[in-house]
Amino acid sequence: MASSSRVQTYGPSALVTGAASGIGAAFARRLAREGNKPVLVDRSEAGLEATAAACRASGVTPEVLVADLTDPDAVERVAARAAAADVGLVVHSAGITSMGDFHALPLAPQLAAVDLHCRTSLALAHTAGAAMRARGRGGIVLLSSNSAVLRAPYIANYAATKAYTLALAEALYEELRGDGVDVLALVPGMTDTPLFSASQPDAGRVKGLVQTPDVVVDGALEALGRTPVYISSAPDRLAASLFGALLPRKLSLTMARRSMEYFYPHLRRR
Repeated sequence: MASSSRVQTYGPSALVTGAASGIGAAFARRLAREGNKPVLVDRSEAGLEATAAACRASGVTPEVLVADLTDPDAVERVAARAAAADVGLVVHSAGITSMGDFHALPLAPQLAAVDLHCRTSLALAHTAGAAMRARGRGGIVLLSSNSAVLRAPYIANYAATKAYTLALAEALYEELRGDGVDVLALVPGMTDTPLFSASQPDAGRVKGLVQTPDVVVDGALEALGRTPVYISSAPDRLAASLFGALLPRKLSLTMARRSMEYFYPHLRRR
């Protein structure tokens, strides 16, 4: 869909979670340049202000909602805003991750990831999606991950939660595409975000594979309304085909573990 028609097709405002940094901030900046009024959601007030300033530089005045989307009350408040008549596009980009041996990781952050990735995706898709369906137009982008396809060891819970968002978006794409509502599962590969940097990849081994958030967002917006899933890089599309479909499951899991240990040597068991 051409950028000049996106506001007309979906509506004047776009709600973006995780808007303080990374892919969420890139969505907000891009949509602001197209004339959308972004509704920026994140728990980082300072990060939101930086994104809001970038949006204002494009001539739009964003709305800022400071909210922790692992809190059910905050989710209810944001979902209600997402269902408002002016919001034609919802992008759920907020994410948290923990990497390492599954049983060495604390339980609380894993439960928070389930709340943020699964419960919040469900709430936004259900509440905002119903309003969009009634209006006969709208768009929803749910952020998944290549780990959802690979079922990657050392990031087991994150991969599992992102598999939920992938399945939810794919099913809703088919369920809603006749009602004027476009749904997309965005599956980014390695992307230059604070979360990716915090995971401590081997810089030499990931060189040439890391995309910018702006590149990921550009591809996702072009894919919205055309396909249920957008995998942002060619290497990840190849990996998804091999590990997700072509190879026997036991072998694909072994290769996924070795891939994780190659790019993240600190994960390798001594």
